[in-house]
Amino acid sequence: MAKNRKKKKAPVVHRSAATATKPSKSFLDAHLAMLRRILRATGEDPAALDVFTKRQKQEFFRVVSMPPRVAAMRGYMVPRPFIRYVQDMLIKYLKRKYFNEKEGITWMDMATTGFSVFYAFNIVSFRPLFSEQQWEVVRRINRTFEKQNIYIKLFDEITSWIRTSLMMLSQPAFRIYGFEMSKSQQVGSIGFCQMIYIVTHESQSILFNYHNMERRAYRMAIGRCMNLPYKGATISIKKLYPNIEKDRMLDIYIQSHAIFRFKERIDMIDPVLRNQFFVFSLMFKQVVVTGSAGLPLISCIAPVEGVDDKPIGYFVPTVDNDNLLVLTILPLLSQSVPEGRILYERLHLSTSDLKYLGMDKLSFFCDVDIAQIPALKRVLFDELHLEYIRVMYSRIKETDRDAPFDETKTLFVKNFFLKQEEYMQLTSNEIPESL
Repeated sequence: MAKNRKKKKAPVVHRSAATATKPSKSFLDAHLAMLRRILRATGEDPAALDVFTKRQKQEFFRVVSMPPRVAAMRGYMVPRPFIRYVQDMLIKYLKRKYFNEKEGITWMDMATTGFSVFYAFNIVSFRPLFSEQQWEVVRRINRTFEKQNIYIKLFDEITSWIRTSLMMLSQPAFRIYGFEMSKSQQVGSIGFCQMIYIVTHESQSILFNYHNMERRAYRMAIGRCMNLPYKGATISIKKLYPNIEKDRMLDIYIQSHAIFRFKERIDMIDPVLRNQFFVFSLMFKQVVVTGSAGLPLISCIAPVEGVDDKPIGYFVPTVDNDNLLVLTILPLLSQSVPEGRILYERLHLSTSDLKYLGMDKLSFFCDVDIAQIPALKRVLFDELHLEYIRVMYSRIKETDRDAPFDETKTLFVKNFFLKQEEYMQLTSNEIPESL
């Protein structure tokens, strides 16, 4: 019986930039249109391209600049889904971030069209293709790119974004991420791009005693970023206790209980954003307020445009030798925080009432139509101005439309306050002596 034989595949032909096929008409037209806009944005006359022939314009894009690529550094364990996530987010960022908003040119356009031409103009082998007049135009465009530091600006834009993103994505209890960047490398037969290599650092932890119990806390840190080494996060003790005589820096640690409570109480946000929120708050903003018991609290700040420096919760820290230990996070309406204290004084809600109504979770502000409940609206909106939480949620979801309220939850909370109001009116009435 004859054995099944696999069909032979056609041999792969590897081509250099010199032998690469010509760009298609639609590809060429699209990139030439973008190139004219780039020239206009940089102060050059788009009509300068008219001195080149069609064939010469095809040569501009024979070698193609591609968006930066993300990969794991050799020798480091980085999950593939994480690599894909960072790559996708970087592409979205470059497409959304404008190099010139008036001309509608994004950094993605510069990383592809702009640098394809810039690279072609600097290939020595292309020099014989141009006449003296054409070569003068090439030199002038090159000088404009170099004078305006466009390549350096793109490099800085990418490194700044990737550094901030990896800080936000690092998980103190699991893994800290860093990166290295290479110069432009050839990709395939006709492309080149910058490579971003992700590196990892294992989490560092310590054991500490709190209320006669041994607990573990994890170091907040910034991974290696090119020429910047791995660095642990710190905070000045004077931020926590302004009246202390001698200032010193404290290493920041967070215990896993705080991370679990954060997930439970900041519940309407996906895990990646939650991680960004507490990294941003503890490592960057470090806004310290005084709680109702006179102890320092660190505000949990959402890094969302339009909701600057406004808290969505509060971290509870304690100092142990030269370490700042983050024990837990308190909800925005807890009696131990400024907003919750005002709520308690106005409406006399206990901790059990908050849990019963779901007010110990941030999703309360998005699920319940507070405007239908006069007592709550008067305190939460008119006095404390907490409407920004719903604005923050809309910004995160990248929509101008407010999410629909949960009618069942709204009715449940509304009935609770109606009954509370009836009870307060009943107990406030004086009972006749004859009874």
